[in-house]
Amino acid sequence: MVNPSDNRYHSTSGIGLCCMLCSIALFVISHRFVNAELTPKWMGVMLTIGIMGILWSVRHHRILLPIRQMDTTPIFGTIVVFVLALSVQGFLQYAGIISSANRSFTVTGNFDNPSGFASAIACATPLCFLFFTHHTKYIRYAAIASATMMAIAVILSGSRAGMLAIVAATIVWLFAKSKMAKQKINIALVVALVVLPIILYFSKKDSADGRLLIWRCTLDMIADKPVFGHGQGAFKAKYMLYQAAYFKAHPDSQYATLADNVLHPFNEYLLILAGYGVVGLAVAILLVCILLRAYRRNPGDEKLVALMSLLALSVHSFFSYPFRYPFTWGLLFLNAVVICNPCRIVALRVLNKKIMIVRAIVFMLFAGLTTYTVILTQAHIRWNSIARLSLMGQTRKVLPEYERLYRWLGKDGLFLYNHAAELHEAKEYEKSIAVFEQCTCYYNDMDVQMLLANNYKQLGRYTDAEQHLKTAAAMCPVRFMPLYELAKLYDATGRRGEALAMAKAIVDKYVKIPSPTVTTIKNEMREWLKAKESVTDDPVNDNRASDHPLNNETRQGEAPEVQPRGAALPP
Repeated sequence: MVNPSDNRYHSTSGIGLCCMLCSIALFVISHRFVNAELTPKWMGVMLTIGIMGILWSVRHHRILLPIRQMDTTPIFGTIVVFVLALSVQGFLQYAGIISSANRSFTVTGNFDNPSGFASAIACATPLCFLFFTHHTKYIRYAAIASATMMAIAVILSGSRAGMLAIVAATIVWLFAKSKMAKQKINIALVVALVVLPIILYFSKKDSADGRLLIWRCTLDMIADKPVFGHGQGAFKAKYMLYQAAYFKAHPDSQYATLADNVLHPFNEYLLILAGYGVVGLAVAILLVCILLRAYRRNPGDEKLVALMSLLALSVHSFFSYPFRYPFTWGLLFLNAVVICNPCRIVALRVLNKKIMIVRAIVFMLFAGLTTYTVILTQAHIRWNSIARLSLMGQTRKVLPEYERLYRWLGKDGLFLYNHAAELHEAKEYEKSIAVFEQCTCYYNDMDVQMLLANNYKQLGRYTDAEQHLKTAAAMCPVRFMPLYELAKLYDATGRRGEALAMAKAIVDKYVKIPSPTVTTIKNEMREWLKAKESVTDDPVNDNRASDHPLNNETRQGEAPEVQPRGAALPP
């Protein structure tokens, strides 16, 4: 027989744990980390889980198998309160009363961009549905008001994926709860679900078309390894090479002005296919089927609300990257537990010898997680410190620190990028190339290619430098800097004809986003062309230039920003 005090204890501790995790996953931010908005959230959540796991293993003398329909109303209510507070923070940011975590966007909460803010709210909004039919009218009114405020906060953030996720979950919930609704109402709901995506597409057409380009190139990546995929983290390492190949094959593509550095396909399903292939996606579909079967075997209001939250998450995953954030993972786990939770609780008493073994294993697992998190947190904080030191011109001083952090951060692409860039600043070009080669296994974009090209140029390996500059130009045809560096490379190696052609391409190039850097590059190329064209052409020199071992290939692009410095913190 289960002691009622145990149930009260588990309910209270569950709410307490929920409060801690929501506070950390939604609001923690610390500039002691390189990524001030994301890394501390993950470290905090991992540390909290580790400590709570240790306390659980020390306190419990029996194993509880939770096979009863648990009362999740207090947990759902707690989450709604925290997400409502996040929505209010978004309102204040929109009104300009408080500043956004990312100055590039008006509303982000304590996240690095609107996607994290909108995914948290969109996935939690369906939890309000549970209280729409509460017997206390004030709770009903509060739930409706909360859901409305959350939806408005998502609209203010400008997240179309978040809007669509909320609408989809609401419509499906209305279908499920109003089976006797009039046919005209049902038709109106279906029409709304079809028309809304079209409206959202044309509201930011360039952004939507940019994602179509990313999906197109991701499909090329998937086609190369469709069964098992390219492996964990392969998208960051390989995608930009596929985007470069696409623009080399389609130099006049309409997407050329929309391309930029990409670290995520803006679609979690494509990310699974790219990393794990059809096998990985099949596993994900199997888990979804298990959840649906569990719901159909024992339906209920709480399970329906949990299912709607997962539906919002699945819709949001089609157009964004919600699983980048710990709150999304926590909500996924909670909803899965609610849906799969069976009918009653059984307290399984185990012999002292066996329970001690189980408790020891659990203790070691969570103690290991806690220790690892503490060490990793210290490593990230130290990385941030040395990155800031390098900004003050102490590059030589921080290089040994990078070496010491390799053990814990050696598989972090941004860390490797920063280290390689520091070596470049210290003029240790061979070592910088070696670290960049390791970096490309985890992280590879236009900035990586540009610094690689600069390393090779400093070593006098102009053929390699040109190839990396061409790759950089093809990755992001919208950027100016790769073309500018190519023009200087051609001029420095005596390829006057190609240098003039590249300079002319830069001068004639359309500027998507005006900036001082682009203006300076264009003015410099104009002056350079005037100076060169004022001199009588020497066909002999031109012929020699065309015979230079470097290949001639002219790309066009646009870039509003300067070539990145290794000392700069990653965005």
